[in-house]
Amino acid sequence: MDQSKQRLSDGSMMAEGFERIYLDAPHSVDESWWNRYLAELGQLTETARSALRADCGYILERGILGAGGPDEGGWTGQVRTGLVMGAVQSGKTASMFGVTAMALDQGVDVVVVLAGTRLSLWRQTYERLTAQLDVGDDVAAKANSRLLVPPPGVALSTAHNSLADTYRMPSAQVRRKLVRGKPLIIVAMKQTDHLYALGNSLRASVFPIVRDLGRPVHMLVLDDEADDGSILDAAVEAGHDQVWSGYKQIPRAIADLWEPRSEDAPLNLYTTYVGYTATPQANLLQEDHNPLAPRDFVASLRAPLDVGYPVDLEIKEPPRSSTYPEPTGLDHYYTGGEVFYNRGATAGLCVPVIGDPDQDLGESIRSFLVAGAIRLAWSSDKTGPFSLSDKRFDSAAAAQASSPAPHSMLFHPASDIEEHFKSAEDVLTWAGLHDRDAAREQIESGDARLPAALLERMAREEPLWEAWVERYRLSSVELSAEFNVIAPRPLPDWARIRHLLTTEVIPGTRVSVVNSDPRADDRPEYLPSYDEEAGNWRPARDLSTIFVSGNVMARGLTLEGLTTVLFMRNASLPFADTQMQMQRWFGYRGNHIELCRLFAHQQQLDLFRNYHDIDEAIRVAISHSMQGEAPSPVMLHGLQFLATGKIANLGRTPLCPSSKPFVTVINDGNTPDANIQLVADLFASNVSADVTAGGRKRGRALDKTLSLTETAELLQGLTYDSYKPGTQSRFAELWSQVQARVSAVHPLPDDSSLYRAPGPLPGGDPSAAKTECPYAIAAYFRLWDACLTRHVRGLFVTGSPSDLWSMSDLGQKQAHQPRFSVGIRFGGGVPVTSGPLSKLDFDISATSKRVGAHGELGTEWGSNDPTAGPLGYRGDEFFDFYHRGERVPLLTSGSPWRPEGNLGQVLFYINQFPDQPHPVVAVGVCIPAGGPEQFAATRASSLIAV
Repeated sequence: MDQSKQRLSDGSMMAEGFERIYLDAPHSVDESWWNRYLAELGQLTETARSALRADCGYILERGILGAGGPDEGGWTGQVRTGLVMGAVQSGKTASMFGVTAMALDQGVDVVVVLAGTRLSLWRQTYERLTAQLDVGDDVAAKANSRLLVPPPGVALSTAHNSLADTYRMPSAQVRRKLVRGKPLIIVAMKQTDHLYALGNSLRASVFPIVRDLGRPVHMLVLDDEADDGSILDAAVEAGHDQVWSGYKQIPRAIADLWEPRSEDAPLNLYTTYVGYTATPQANLLQEDHNPLAPRDFVASLRAPLDVGYPVDLEIKEPPRSSTYPEPTGLDHYYTGGEVFYNRGATAGLCVPVIGDPDQDLGESIRSFLVAGAIRLAWSSDKTGPFSLSDKRFDSAAAAQASSPAPHSMLFHPASDIEEHFKSAEDVLTWAGLHDRDAAREQIESGDARLPAALLERMAREEPLWEAWVERYRLSSVELSAEFNVIAPRPLPDWARIRHLLTTEVIPGTRVSVVNSDPRADDRPEYLPSYDEEAGNWRPARDLSTIFVSGNVMARGLTLEGLTTVLFMRNASLPFADTQMQMQRWFGYRGNHIELCRLFAHQQQLDLFRNYHDIDEAIRVAISHSMQGEAPSPVMLHGLQFLATGKIANLGRTPLCPSSKPFVTVINDGNTPDANIQLVADLFASNVSADVTAGGRKRGRALDKTLSLTETAELLQGLTYDSYKPGTQSRFAELWSQVQARVSAVHPLPDDSSLYRAPGPLPGGDPSAAKTECPYAIAAYFRLWDACLTRHVRGLFVTGSPSDLWSMSDLGQKQAHQPRFSVGIRFGGGVPVTSGPLSKLDFDISATSKRVGAHGELGTEWGSNDPTAGPLGYRGDEFFDFYHRGERVPLLTSGSPWRPEGNLGQVLFYINQFPDQPHPVVAVGVCIPAGGPEQFAATRASSLIAV
């Protein structure tokens, strides 16, 4: 390892200019795993290569080697755990292999890749690893450079192999490799039987040799889709067996790879576990009793777009953002939620369904097939899918060269497997096949082609098909303007498209069900296949395919060329992490993004947009924590959905204290209350007037109103002898986390914190933080003021909880920002005759609100008379309306919020009982709608006091 290191504040080690290590690596191309791997990524732009190098370097140096190498004495135990977040379909596997290559170059001895919970995912990852990482034609040279487990002849064989044989590692080979410093590379399925078989093989063939080596041995375990099967939750598991419960087997079996139950792991074995996921909610919310919980590091991968901090390999710790500018343009952008739900909104990429199953299905199929004809016209040097179906080639390369890029549609009707078969029948019957039994027979045969009758249907309803050409043309115009495309791709005319539909696309398109049912396809096939009987190569099977699927598509299976999605699934209580994983239409689709369409119910499209906003908020928070500028990221709910269903008893902790918070904290009145002076000074220096309603004087109010920041400073000035929560509480951490997201858009002043609760005196204990306290309300008003000039991610809008702050019109938000009336409510108690308030030019009679057993007010706003007429008094929450002589609004539709744009109010109560030595101040606040809000997901054990 590089010797020029500096110790970071968290105790980890950072190599000077680590991202440059692989620019000046001592390895030759043939010797370096990283260089060989990078050579296989010819599709990446130079900027993307730099981003991959930098992010892999960060994960290696700050995560895997964050405590130095095992031989450097920096490890506090024998295991380090961490988590890497990458966007859906954005390149997590590329990062995982890149990290593997760098780790192998740095001397890591054993790498275990946990490749999905399904056989199809395991094989897909295995094939990609052998094609990109374990490369080379010289079989002997490869055999000498590493031990690959299982070997390809076992992993990819259709013959039955026992799991003991699958993960068998001959001890002699293991010894030769480890003694010579050559690595073991293991690709395992994340399923308990596979994991226990691998664990047995490690204990039998590897651990004894590790003990004998006389040096530290470093094992790296990379867990793909780490939120799938690798989560433990105490509440969910209650009552289940500690070892063998189905809820616990996968995480325990993974940890068993380095901490076996039957015997101690070798004392010289050091393990780093790194989970990769696009949805880290459950991983970061789970209790620490999971041995896989990320304790040492969290990182976020970047994706290419046209915004963000540039990738800079020359800066030691460059600023990070969730995206980086890709100078080659739209064709190489990551097309995720930002493109589909925000910036591509005017391009019509998302299409609300109308609720008629037949029409919705038909419109999506027409969209897909017309897009397929356009894509085929763009690749005029390729043969169409129908003509290719009967062709044979002498080599896989020749078959590949003649084939167009795959073109795919996903129909996601429901989670139920039988529903997938019925929906596939619906596709074929819509296309003209009237016999459902025949449709089912074709589907189960594995070769269900669209029937010729669809050509007749197209002729009958040709305007419906041709209309898609114009829609795509308008999409191209909108996207070109949004992403500064100088020369948009020209679309062929309808005559050309119709010809290709008739001759190639419709007859060459198959319908495929992909799920765990034996009657279904195992996975898509995008590579040529060898016909052993004929001795030649067939083109890829899935060059134009309508896939009908469900949950299996939410976990790693890639649909190449996915252009059209019909998403009809609904959930009564949706979970953000589960539904984010379902969005397989994300990816690198810039070279045909104008042809992409997502058909779904409008409510579902709104949820997808909200999930994306929260997803981006998590990514921003992790990016800042990677620079040491922010705490661990907060996981967020929406009002209509939860962050995850994998963790039980999660709380929903808001930032906004409510529509009318009342501060029940007061001083005890045994000594003069400093807050009396604050109120007296405010009213002594400003003009005020009596407030009369219902035939009597109710109090006094200032004629002027205060801004958000002025109101925040007023509330911040309140002090209490028994309430000093400080800034180290969990609630304060929530504020620190949202402040990091605010500063990510535009930095706040260095000396400006949103939440500024005073701490206890030296030696004292902090109070339990409350959401309805003056310091939390003040923090909320500062947040609102900061958000008036920032589109902050992960925030909703009070009063309209489905609206996103990041999508709000900030000009309108500034125009409708609230100001606050300030008043003093008189009561029927003793008059205030001494102290600062007695010197004002008006008399104050104290209120006598009841004080509870814990020294806090037991009553709040007081009586409210909803039936009070024009001559009555509705209640204290409308005190300011009576001051202004305005009609008191009727808060209908079940909403407690004052309408957006209304004034708010701060109402002080001077509370004193006859035997109380000194009056004290209580305060209530009314907050209009339209402000920012978030709903933090918090474990039941860490809920904030309210």
